[in-house]
Amino acid sequence: MSVLALVALVLTGSSAFYIGWNLFSGEIEGAAAGQLDPGKRTSKNGLLNLSRKMFRPLVMPYSQRIQAESWRKKNKRLIISAGLENEIDVDELLAFKIFLGVVAPPVVYLWFFANGMRPSFMIFLFLGLILYMYPSLWISGLRKKRQEEIKLQLPFVIDLMTLSTEAGLDFIGAIQKVVEKTRPGPLVDELERMLQQTQLGTSRADAMRELAWRIDLTEVSSLIAVLVTADEMGGSIGAVLRVQADLIRTQRFNSAEKKGAAASQKLLFPLILFIMPAVFIMIFGPVILGFIGAK
Repeated sequence: MSVLALVALVLTGSSAFYIGWNLFSGEIEGAAAGQLDPGKRTSKNGLLNLSRKMFRPLVMPYSQRIQAESWRKKNKRLIISAGLENEIDVDELLAFKIFLGVVAPPVVYLWFFANGMRPSFMIFLFLGLILYMYPSLWISGLRKKRQEEIKLQLPFVIDLMTLSTEAGLDFIGAIQKVVEKTRPGPLVDELERMLQQTQLGTSRADAMRELAWRIDLTEVSSLIAVLVTADEMGGSIGAVLRVQADLIRTQRFNSAEKKGAAASQKLLFPLILFIMPAVFIMIFGPVILGFIGAK
């Protein structure tokens, strides 16, 4: 039996197993009824949009059966703090990772093999590892970027809330003013969502705690903890906000100083490796050439 015939036999058997499994488990009927994609999510990530059409029917019926509750809980928070809950959920993330890291590389390898090419199998193992890690790296990068935007916007938002409360507005009214007057951003979006929760009946303290949980940022969590305590004790929200604004600015200044000190150390290696040799060549090159010519 030739290699191509063996590959065709394996693929045919796998397809038959997949169809038979889904017929007995009811997944094909669910897909026909539109139950596998109730949200019909779209993402700004083109690879996710392209892969979703394949990993939802091929991988998700099996990946959803994987018992990994701690992993799901952790990555659900990462997705929410990255602002991607409308683009992907934790079940899709697991299926996306399995599809890129486990399913896609063997298919690509078989395609190369069937076309007469003999690439190294280790290359595809390495490719599978990189592709498996890609979704998590993508989410972590967006999460870090979003948190940096929140850090930059936080002092201005706190100042505006302080001015609003000192002008006579209550805390919810101050947040409403921030949402109306501040330029759009992730922090403003989260504050608007908090307002919607309070309007639907969630207590102010619980809505603020959920905001801190969604953002998952130390500065915001500390601010929310202080605000909840002040609200429960009947303290002045405006005074608390002013102190917190000064504290956040001090932390940002100290962080900028640390980054500046680290940048000077990072410049030392390229300075020694690339710039200093060029300077020595420019200074001592003519002297050496003149000495050689004199001989």
